[in-house]
Amino acid sequence: MVEVATIGREGAVGVLGVMDGAVPAPSAAMVQGETATCYRMNAVTYRREMDRRGPFYELMTRYQYALIGTIMQSTACNAIHKVEQRLARWLLLARDRMESNDFPLTQEFAAMMLAVARPPVSIVAGTLQKAGLITYRHGRVRILDGTRLEAASCECYRVSTTLLQGVMGGSQKAQPRA
Repeated sequence: MVEVATIGREGAVGVLGVMDGAVPAPSAAMVQGETATCYRMNAVTYRREMDRRGPFYELMTRYQYALIGTIMQSTACNAIHKVEQRLARWLLLARDRMESNDFPLTQEFAAMMLAVARPPVSIVAGTLQKAGLITYRHGRVRILDGTRLEAASCECYRVSTTLLQGVMGGSQKAQPRA
């Protein structure tokens, strides 16, 4: 298992799978963080609203474009960037999706999301902690310096963030900064 996209309040899970009810979704979704509000729409209602070609269609079309772009960026990132850059990118994306600098994260989960073994994640997390960018203990991470963490990340964080901000017409709420 490897992560291809991180989805938060700006997005939806399963949108590509409901476009054609005959084709099963090619992936699985995993919830990492808690949220107070989560909405569910069945596939029949989703397709009906998409067929109306109204504001819902326009929003979801922009989101699908951003999601596919984010998946492509994540795939390229996993293939060419160092684990250090990828972990920094992933931490920033998780922070943005959960709207918090403090969230649950085990090294096993991070390793799975980055498609690497656990030891490199442990080493990189320790390096980021020693540099004062994060604190990490007992399955929780806290981002202390988002600006420096972004500098440690690759350009994939900014590309994905820009794509997702375009979904809401650039009106996405300001992200928490450390």
